[in-house]
Amino acid sequence: MRELDAELAASLASGCTTLCRCVRLTRIDGQVLGFTDHDAPLAMDGGTFLPADGFEASQESAALGPAAGEWDLRAALTDDRITQGDLLAGRYDGAEVETFLVDWQSPSAFERLSSGTLGEVTSRDGLFQAEVRGPFAAFDRVRGRVFSARCDAELGDARCGVNLGQPAYTTEATIDAVLEPHVFLIAAPSGQAKGHFDGGAFQQGTDNPVRIRAHSVDGSLARITLWQAPVTPLEAGAEVTLKAGCDKSFATCKARFANGINFRGFPYMPGDDFALSNPANSDGNLDGGSLGS
Repeated sequence: MRELDAELAASLASGCTTLCRCVRLTRIDGQVLGFTDHDAPLAMDGGTFLPADGFEASQESAALGPAAGEWDLRAALTDDRITQGDLLAGRYDGAEVETFLVDWQSPSAFERLSSGTLGEVTSRDGLFQAEVRGPFAAFDRVRGRVFSARCDAELGDARCGVNLGQPAYTTEATIDAVLEPHVFLIAAPSGQAKGHFDGGAFQQGTDNPVRIRAHSVDGSLARITLWQAPVTPLEAGAEVTLKAGCDKSFATCKARFANGINFRGFPYMPGDDFALSNPANSDGNLDGGSLGS
């Protein structure tokens, strides 16, 4: 059973309604931000927690044992401490999160409710939303290699061996037209068919790369769709860099990159249907020989 701070416990026992929630974010660069759903700043636990417009922390799902409680954190992007650019640049990825229950009439009376790290962070229509993962979420991560038909290397890394600096895989282009904040047109690069940049990287200036969602070709123009709008808004005439993508299949590795010898998957591994199949008298292959022959 949780033992509450004596002062907070007394307030709760008295039917006190002067409670609020506070959230402290500690970014991986060390910057600490405090937010509260109260309507005035609070000084608590060595930090200052400022009111945040539209701030909302969903109810945490808790369970006994090593179950990872997960909840969502939401806020309007009207606070200049959380900017669209910082979100897109990944500065909040992996940030530490702590939540507190506080008596705003006596901020020294508080209880630390939970802690975790920010998972997926998204922003849309002026709202910031982040998934908060409990401390046991780390045990859900895949460790080591997984046997899979697809490659587990990253395109261009040491295990892959492909030199993305080659002209066939990296294209410098000029934006012809902007259709949406994350969609634009360029002159179709010679020899690069539809899908060449699917899953690849888009970069503008010194901004962090943005993943390319889709690449299509219509006549002399190529349409590039990004997974999200870049930090620097797209503009006609801007110089950008596009890098080829890979769907991690053996066929693409051989055909697009001529790199089958370095493929880091298991393309001939039997699928689930084969692995889970049962022997039957009608098969005629029950002589103890190899099924692969």
